[in-house]
Amino acid sequence: MNIEKIKNKDRKKIKKGIFLLPNLFTTGNLFAGCFSIFCAIDGNYQASAIAIFVAVFLDGLDGKVARATNAVSDFGKDYDSLCDLVSFGIAPAIFYYSWTSNNPYDLVTVRMTWLVSFFYIATTALRLARFNNHLQLKEENHFLGLPSPAAATLCAVIIWQCDLNFIDPILSHIFISMAMLSSSLLMVSNIQYNSFKDTRSLNRIPFSNTLLVPLILILIFLHPSLVLTIMSVTYLFSGPISLIRGLIIKKDKPLMQDPE
Repeated sequence: MNIEKIKNKDRKKIKKGIFLLPNLFTTGNLFAGCFSIFCAIDGNYQASAIAIFVAVFLDGLDGKVARATNAVSDFGKDYDSLCDLVSFGIAPAIFYYSWTSNNPYDLVTVRMTWLVSFFYIATTALRLARFNNHLQLKEENHFLGLPSPAAATLCAVIIWQCDLNFIDPILSHIFISMAMLSSSLLMVSNIQYNSFKDTRSLNRIPFSNTLLVPLILILIFLHPSLVLTIMSVTYLFSGPISLIRGLIIKKDKPLMQDPE
């Protein structure tokens, strides 16, 4: 009997340790988001963008670790959403506002930036709240609405790209503001985005396609801001393009049917 009690105690200890593991990744996500905010305030925009990428990476890991260790809980879900709001809502908004404030724009432009930043944070919060309420935001192979990590990545890389290449300030502000607004609207939309969680189609692929992975990594290493900007913009437009394609196919289906 004593041996069984000891075993049960050990199991409880192990179970508690397992539940801590995904939350450590979530805390790392929060730390990266806060670090991004501090770097943006200090004017270190490259470090701010990289910190958001790190937060995206850690956010992807915490859910996988939780499911792999059977450590999914309501606390972890709520904690993850709060950390996501900081890393993917507040951090990109402050990044955007700080970059605008440190450039020669008039007072009206800065105030508009404040409003766009607030709108971005609000839509991120709405998306995360809707996600937590199980309103079918996520299907097996698709997300309903643009995921907040993808929106944050898009905004971060575009600001980083504009800051590095010294594009015309007015054009840069217009481009970044459009990215922020479009990301905000797409986050609360009903447009489906690929979640890349269905790995069955990747079980067997042509051998030549395996060269794409090292090629993409080399391109990211050579010019990270440009390559990540292209990838983020491509993913942003993939949802609306798939929606339009689906509508066209639905329209063409009755025409393709043979008359009785």
